[in-house]
Amino acid sequence: MLTVREKNATRTPAPTMADRQIPGYTMLRLIAEGGCAEVWEALEQGSTNKVAVKILHPRNVANKAEHKRLLDEGAIGMRLRNSEHVVHMVKVGKDGKFPYIVMELVNGVTLRDWIRRNGPMSNVQVVTLAGALGRALRYVHNEGFFHKDMKPDNVMLDGENPIKLLDFGFAESKLGAKFGIFGRKLEGSPAYMAPELLRTKKPTAGSDLYALGCTLYEAATGKPPFTGQSDAEVIAAQLSEAHRAAPVSQVNKKMTIFTEKLIMNALEKNPEQRYKSADEFLLELARNPVISGGSKGNIPSGWAR
Repeated sequence: MLTVREKNATRTPAPTMADRQIPGYTMLRLIAEGGCAEVWEALEQGSTNKVAVKILHPRNVANKAEHKRLLDEGAIGMRLRNSEHVVHMVKVGKDGKFPYIVMELVNGVTLRDWIRRNGPMSNVQVVTLAGALGRALRYVHNEGFFHKDMKPDNVMLDGENPIKLLDFGFAESKLGAKFGIFGRKLEGSPAYMAPELLRTKKPTAGSDLYALGCTLYEAATGKPPFTGQSDAEVIAAQLSEAHRAAPVSQVNKKMTIFTEKLIMNALEKNPEQRYKSADEFLLELARNPVISGGSKGNIPSGWAR
């Protein structure tokens, strides 16, 4: 499911490296493309260090709002560099008509691609994923921001390194002033948006945790908790109190009752019945036998951090 912004993006010819030159870096290859920007693998000149460069897409050169969005994302990212579970920004700048962000190059695959290739995760994998993403959100919230776009596409898995939360393009400051304005417009991916966020357009820690619940549900079952033929159908399902996701264990019998409770509580449509904070979520997670019993199973070392 595309984000609201990506649904409205028009197709353009494939970019070339000659169109994307940032001082101090040599562009190597295009590795991702979205509605706002492209992400290139690049080599830091004078060293062997490879980085990722997120640069405004040419179709947005005349769009001042997208210029500001990318620079705001970089500014937020530069303040979120002390968590191993959040992608590290290196530099934010503008070269001619193109604003850009230089960040660490994260190897591996997105959670989205992992699920497509392998199907639902094991119970141990879901629990360790929950730990990494819960800690990422706790850090982001404690630093004064809401992510607003937690989903499998924005989670990077690398078996030998920590799981990373990516993409702060929709992120907002809790103050709603310096880096964004609450209620500006509907932004994000409907399949992962909390009912109250859809109604008010105002993010909270609870709406991020709902998105985490949707992400973990998809990791555990292979599909989002609410689907439809259109964004309108998905939004209607999210908003309907009568429309509830099937219990995780009904879809994947390998999930334990402890893991199911964690995910389904994060998916409560009433924010008063949901986890209020990442700390509360992580406290519940700590009771899971996978954590409390000290068993990491056959999960790669980086996932267990």
